[in-house]
Amino acid sequence: MDRRICTAHRGSKVKRRNEGIISVKAAGVAASILIASHSVTTTDAFRPPSTYYSQTPRFPPPSSSTITSSFATIESQQEQLILDGQDDVSPQRQQEQDEQQQQQQRLTPSPPSSSSTSTTDSTQQSQTTTKQRLFAKSNNNFRHNNNKAMADPTFLQKRTETLLRMTSPENNDIIDSMSLGNVGGGNMKVDKRTFDWLIDAWAYSGTYNAVDNALRLLKRMEHFKDRMTMNEVNGEEIYEYSNVCPDVKTYTKVINAIANSGMEDAGEQAESILNRMIDMDDPATIPNTYTYTNVIDAYARSAPCNPNAPYSAQRLAERMEELRASSSSDIVKPTARAWNSVIGAWADWMGEEMPWGEYIGNGAERAERCLDIMDELASRTGNEDVRPNSYNFNSVISAWANNGGGESAFRAEKILERMEVLYRRTSREDVKPRTATYNAVIDAWAKSGEMDGAHRAELLLGHMMELFETGHNVDAKPNVRSFNSVLNAWAKSGDPDAPTRAREVLSRMEELANMDWEDVLPDTTSFATVINAFARSNMFGKAESAYDVYLYMKEMYAATGNTKLQPNNIIYNSVLNACAFTMGDIEEQTRAMDIANSMLMELDDSPYGKPDHVTYGTYLKVITNQMEPSKARDQIVETIFRKCARDGMVGGMVLRQLREMGMADEAYENLVGISIWDAPSLSELPNSWTCNVIEGKRLRRRQFR
Repeated sequence: MDRRICTAHRGSKVKRRNEGIISVKAAGVAASILIASHSVTTTDAFRPPSTYYSQTPRFPPPSSSTITSSFATIESQQEQLILDGQDDVSPQRQQEQDEQQQQQQRLTPSPPSSSSTSTTDSTQQSQTTTKQRLFAKSNNNFRHNNNKAMADPTFLQKRTETLLRMTSPENNDIIDSMSLGNVGGGNMKVDKRTFDWLIDAWAYSGTYNAVDNALRLLKRMEHFKDRMTMNEVNGEEIYEYSNVCPDVKTYTKVINAIANSGMEDAGEQAESILNRMIDMDDPATIPNTYTYTNVIDAYARSAPCNPNAPYSAQRLAERMEELRASSSSDIVKPTARAWNSVIGAWADWMGEEMPWGEYIGNGAERAERCLDIMDELASRTGNEDVRPNSYNFNSVISAWANNGGGESAFRAEKILERMEVLYRRTSREDVKPRTATYNAVIDAWAKSGEMDGAHRAELLLGHMMELFETGHNVDAKPNVRSFNSVLNAWAKSGDPDAPTRAREVLSRMEELANMDWEDVLPDTTSFATVINAFARSNMFGKAESAYDVYLYMKEMYAATGNTKLQPNNIIYNSVLNACAFTMGDIEEQTRAMDIANSMLMELDDSPYGKPDHVTYGTYLKVITNQMEPSKARDQIVETIFRKCARDGMVGGMVLRQLREMGMADEAYENLVGISIWDAPSLSELPNSWTCNVIEGKRLRRRQFR
C-alpha cells in the first residue's frame, strides 16, 4: 500500500496552474497519508542515484549554477542549535572533556505529584524528569559522576530520610548514645562523615531539591553542635561533644550545593552562610579560600539572571586579598581559580540596565580587565597563586567570543597572541595556549559577522596545524572541534562559495582521519554544519545537495559503525531546514518536498530517534515555503499537527509556524483551540500536547550527548 501511495505521488507531483503558480494537491494528499502512517518505509521514489560518492574525495563537485533570488536568512531553532552547537562550551570545560570520559548519570526523580494516576500529573512528571536528567548530565565533577551511589538521587533521598529520622530530637535513645559513630542504621553510621558525604552528594546531584536536602542535613548537625553525649570507657562515664558538629568543610559543601543550583539568589544565600560562619567566631568554622571561592562561584553561576552578581563576585575576590594582607596565615588568599569565577560572572553580564530599558556596558571588557588586576596583584604581593593562567585567558577569550561582533574577534585573537608571547618568553606551561584556546578564537571569528571571518578562522586552523607539525606547540593539535568551528564560520559567513569551502574542509577532515588523525574524524556536528552551509546559501539545488551530504554520512556510519556518525534528530532537522529554504523552479521545489517527506518518514521509523518539536516546526516551514495555500495544504497541516500533539511535541516553534503560514483565524482556533491573535504560551495548551518538548538550545544539545 505504501509503495502505491508513493507511486501516485510521483505520478501527480506538481502542476502549473494557468497563472503559473505551483499546485500541490496530489502531493499534499499523498504526504498527509504518508505522515499519518506509522509503518511506512522509504521507497525508491525518495532514493537518490547510487552513483554518488563513488570516488575519493567522495563528494560530487558543487553545481556552478546559482539563482539570483535574495538570500534566505534561517532563523529556526534548529539552525541555532546546530550552528551555535559549541558556542557556550568554555575552553576549560572543553579541555576537561577531551581529557576524561564522563559517565552518564542515572535518571533524576521528578518532584512528587499530587495524583500519580492523573494523566496530566504523569506527563508533567515525565517532562520534569527529562529536564532534570539533562541538567544532571551537565555536572562537571568527574569524581562524583563515577560514584554510582552519589549519582543515584533515589538512594540519596532514602539515606537522607533515614539519617534525619534516626537523629530526630524525639529519638533520645539514639541521640544520647551518639558519640564516635558506633550507632548506625543498617550499614550507615551516624557520624559527621556520613552527613558530609550526603551533603556533598546532593551538591552534585542536579536535582530540584538538592539545596533543600543539604540545608536540612546542616540544620540537624547544628542542632547537635553544643550537645554533650555520654560514652562508657572501662566502666567510667565520659561526656563528650557530639561527633556530628559541622565544621568549615561541612559549610563549604553546603555553599557548593547552593552554587550548583543556579538559583537567581544563589550568591546571596551562599554569602549569608559565609557571614554566619564568620559570626560564629569558632576556629572550626573559620572560612578558608575554598569557602570564599564557592561563594564567588554561586554569584558567577547566577550572573545570567542577576545583574548585580559580577559586582558581588569581584567584591569577595578583593576581600580575599584584604584578609590575606591582614593575616599572617594563608587561610584565605585570592587565587586564579577564584578570579576565574569573577571573569565568568562578567562574561555573562548583560550590562547596566538604564531606566529606558537599554543595557550599557561590556562584560567581556570587564572580564579582560580582571587579567590586569590579577597580574598587578601577583607582582605587588608576591602571591603567584593569583597570576593569570591559561584557564583565565581562555575564559576571557570565550567572553569575547560570546560577545559577538568583529571587534570581539580581534580582541580574542589579541589575548591569544598575548599568551603566545608570554609562553615564548617564560616557558610557563600554565600559560601555554592549547587546542581549546585556539578553538575559542576560531569560534569568535565564526560569530563575528566579519566578511573575512571564515577566512580568518581557517587561517588560524592552518596556524594550529603548523605549530603541531613543526613541534613548536604539540598541544595545539587541531581536533574535530577545531574543524567544526571553521565549518561553522563558513556556514555563517554568507560567502557565495561557503558550501564549497565547507565541503572542502569536510573532505580534509576525512583525509587526515585516514592518516591516523583519528581525533579529526567528522562527526554528526560536522555534517549538520555542512548541511546548514547549503541551507544558508543561495545555491541552486541545495535541498538535493544537503540530502547528498546526509546520505554520505549514513554510508560512513554503515561502513565504520562509529557512533559519532550515527544520524540523529539534528541531522534530519538540518536537511528539512535546507528543504524549507530551497528556491528555484517547479522541479526544484518538487524535489524539496520529496526530500522533506522522505526525511520525516524515515525519522519516524528509524532507530536513531523520533520527530521532535523542531522536526515538526521545520516541516511546517517547508510546507509554508514550498506549497501554495490550498485545502490540500490545510489537510497536511492538520495531519502533522495532530500527530505532533499525540507525540507531546507541540513546542513554541510549531505554534509560530502555524501563525506564519497565514492560517485563517477559524481554522487555527479549530486546530489549536485558541484564537490566532492570543499567541498562547505552552502552559495554556493541554499538557499531553507539550509533555515531551525540550525548549532551549543547551538542554536540547545535552539530549544528544
